[in-house]
Amino acid sequence: DGREMPRKTALLLLALARAVAACGGGGESASPTEPGEEPSAEPTSAGEEEPQTLAAFFGWDNGDPAATEARLRDQEARVQESIRRCMAEQGFEYQPVLPPDDAFRVDATSEDHEEWVRKHGFGITTWFGNEEEFTDRAAVEWEDPNQEMLDAMSESERQAWYEALYGTEEEQMATSEVEIDEETGETIYVQIGYGAGCEGQAYEEVFGDPTRTQELYEQLGPAFEELSQRIEADPRIVELNEDWAACMQEAGYEVTTRNQMWETVYTDFQERLDAIVGGDFWVDPFEGWSEEEIDAYFEEHTQEEIEALYEEAQQAAYENIDMEAVRALQQEEIDMALKDLECARDWDETYAEVSADYEAEFIQQNREILEQIRELEGS
Repeated sequence: DGREMPRKTALLLLALARAVAACGGGGESASPTEPGEEPSAEPTSAGEEEPQTLAAFFGWDNGDPAATEARLRDQEARVQESIRRCMAEQGFEYQPVLPPDDAFRVDATSEDHEEWVRKHGFGITTWFGNEEEFTDRAAVEWEDPNQEMLDAMSESERQAWYEALYGTEEEQMATSEVEIDEETGETIYVQIGYGAGCEGQAYEEVFGDPTRTQELYEQLGPAFEELSQRIEADPRIVELNEDWAACMQEAGYEVTTRNQMWETVYTDFQERLDAIVGGDFWVDPFEGWSEEEIDAYFEEHTQEEIEALYEEAQQAAYENIDMEAVRALQQEEIDMALKDLECARDWDETYAEVSADYEAEFIQQNREILEQIRELEGS
């Protein structure tokens, strides 16, 4: 949406989500407000107690791949049905675009994750030159059931249909922020929220107002920071970090805590990749063409021919890049990610257990805002 969640908040949520994915996030058992103390959370209704962990509060899937896939599929189905209703209200036919069976596949085993890490490391630089491996082919090969109907429309009918779906140009501009590229001076339009038209409306209906959600997360920024500090200061996490750091230092990595590593590793590798490939390594195959020439090309050529043109431009861009240096950087990333995987064998389970010991009080103290976020996100 053109804005960023406070860095510490995002990192804490990432750590908590990883812990939940690994071992279920501690379930819904009671969690003391301080280690060893009993919680004082009051029931929200007769026979129903307030969830004691963030995982339970937000209804996260507790490491169950099947539940995650089902939730993602259900969310997309609700989005598509909302689009269909919205389009019908404006007098347009729209057939929901249903994803293929494996579009939301979630790796279910640690073996799957280890194999991924061996190929992609942290996934920061390893996509470069390997774009096809990072592309969800199932998503690319989705068939739009509306295409035949669109092909039969006149140009004006098709434009009206797309304007209903995505919003008019004016509506799209109204849901965008204008930014200026400092290097090129080029004007960039950054979409705010989910955009305009029936599609934007549908995503907001299912996932909530992203701007409002962002504001609420920002309000919780200091509280999340305090929660993070309390978790990191817990003797169990201190010991966990010491063991992890000692293991990492065996391979020459000067790190102190795993969260500290997450704060720096992405920026470090990305900046080094940018230094090798340059800020603008992509060659636009249509550079210098008029809008009419570009439109004509797309009308007169098949999808395969268009993809081949882009592939040719990409290969031309790579000719001016030191790919040997890129591959060396990628291997460095993979090596570090594998060492982290080795050193963090018990990390997620312990982190989830410790986090649960502090989350009950966090929920109790910030329940009003958390409930607003939960309602907005449809959790």
